[in-house]
Amino acid sequence: MSCNKLNTILLGGRKGKDGKYPVQREILFSPVGKLVADALPEQCELLYVRQQSEKELEGIRDMVCPDDADFTQMLSTAIDGMEGDVMILSTPMPEVTTEEYQHVMDLHVQAENAVTMLTCGAMADHWHCAVYRVEVLREILSHHPMSLTQSIHIATEISAKTESCRTESRIPVYTACDAYSAQKTLQRRVNSAWMDQGINILDPEYTYISPYSTIGYDTTILPGCMIKPGSKVGSGCTIGPNTILDRAEIGDGTSVNSSQVYESRVGCHATVGPFAYIRPGCQVGDNTRIGDFVELKKAHIGNDTKVSHLTYIGDATVGERVNFGCGTVVVNYDGYVKSQTVIGDDCFIGCNTNLVAPVTLGDRVLTAAGTTVTRNVPDGALTVARARQENKEGWNDRRRRMHGQDT
Repeated sequence: MSCNKLNTILLGGRKGKDGKYPVQREILFSPVGKLVADALPEQCELLYVRQQSEKELEGIRDMVCPDDADFTQMLSTAIDGMEGDVMILSTPMPEVTTEEYQHVMDLHVQAENAVTMLTCGAMADHWHCAVYRVEVLREILSHHPMSLTQSIHIATEISAKTESCRTESRIPVYTACDAYSAQKTLQRRVNSAWMDQGINILDPEYTYISPYSTIGYDTTILPGCMIKPGSKVGSGCTIGPNTILDRAEIGDGTSVNSSQVYESRVGCHATVGPFAYIRPGCQVGDNTRIGDFVELKKAHIGNDTKVSHLTYIGDATVGERVNFGCGTVVVNYDGYVKSQTVIGDDCFIGCNTNLVAPVTLGDRVLTAAGTTVTRNVPDGALTVARARQENKEGWNDRRRRMHGQDT
């Protein structure tokens, strides 16, 4: 076997009763197949052999077979034209480590075996993976085995030299319950690794961190958090409790409390939440405040801006040092078109202001509470757009008496 290349085939497996394929079941927010693929040593050239109705695995080369293709048909198609040695992965076991895969590969070369298997724990007659000399595999497939286990029995019957190595007990993932059990093991492994690197995880049992995320030193993760693939958390942050980060980038020293951030960036030394919702496409600056019941969507928020509570900002560019009063709404959608709003630096947006897009506010603008802005506002202006107050003295007392109530 060449030390630079090993043909490696991942089989998707059979669909479960719930309609899902083993490699597509999610563990810590990623398909099992991707976790297995990323655990393989560098010299493995992976081919995912899937059935027509299976999904692709992002970034992994695949070959599609008919849904009714069996084990022999799928492998025979996959190894056509291959030379050297082939490793087959037939049962997704996401807990198997790179070192364990490397061990079975090294043993195969050193012992000059025809077939070398990896046996997991007590499952002495069930194999997760095996490495074959390709000419031996072709002979085995001529006997039409229906599984990896049957192929190894055939190898013994045809007197091929076989050997197995044992690793710790692992969980083969077939069902949703299997995926849950395997996830608990990976969850402990991932969280322990972060704690060893100086991350403070208050309750690892109730913290779910994807292995495809990054976290800076001395960050604290509180219970109930889900940090999904592609998320990047800086140093000295506080995340949680009960927070979701999905492909979110959080700057150093920022806190995100009981909130959700999707495909957006929040700067350094900012505070988010509680109960904030940052939707995809947002850029939130440094030293900002995104408070309770605030929703942002495709919004660029400048440094030192405060959006403290009960506010919606969508399709907007907001300058620096802007203060939003409670109940502000950027009215970005007329039922057909989503339009842009631009707010300059040092503005003060009064409570219950409606900004009807498209509209531009210059620098240092103040909107009076209850104002609905429909036209552009120049720098340094006060804008007021509300009905003049009128008091009708005694009106409500007369109404009360009509209904038999005392004044």
